[in-house]
Amino acid sequence: MKDPVRPPLPNIILIGLMGCGKTTIGKELHRETNLRFTDTDQLIEQQAGMSIPQIFKTHGESHFRDLETGVLRQMQSGSRHSRIISTGGGITIRPENRKLLKELGFVVWLHTDVNTLYQRISRCSNRPLLQAPDPRGVLARLMDERLPFYQETAHLTIDTANLHIHEITFGILESARVFRSR
Repeated sequence: MKDPVRPPLPNIILIGLMGCGKTTIGKELHRETNLRFTDTDQLIEQQAGMSIPQIFKTHGESHFRDLETGVLRQMQSGSRHSRIISTGGGITIRPENRKLLKELGFVVWLHTDVNTLYQRISRCSNRPLLQAPDPRGVLARLMDERLPFYQETAHLTIDTANLHIHEITFGILESARVFRSR
């Protein structure tokens, strides 16, 4: 028997704190769907000609948030081909960004507890957060501050702490198809 035709996928947008798996899951979704993978932080670095830590140091957080908003606007007015979009952890701070994200496609919050996040990011030497005296405390504070924004923006929340990558991607893809068919 022939497989039924599946509806095309919408843009799939991954949000969450650093270390939650946005890039890993995004690249796996790309492999499974062949949709283009886009990382908003990489786009910002390319457009600004400097790294995100350099942008923060030179121009401040407000300028960086302006660049995030600009990238979302570009995506909204750009290609109509669906893609997988990985975002920076603070992209939901601005109300305008939350609105743009929801208009842009199917938003998935990859939620993970602070201890798991800390274990994941402590393996990466390029995380400025690790330079803080209490990185776990900083993560907990960021989670508390951003939790309502993630909840408001996400169409789907997945706790990634105890799921295999294939379970996560399967859940996202099936939910995205249902979202698209509404």
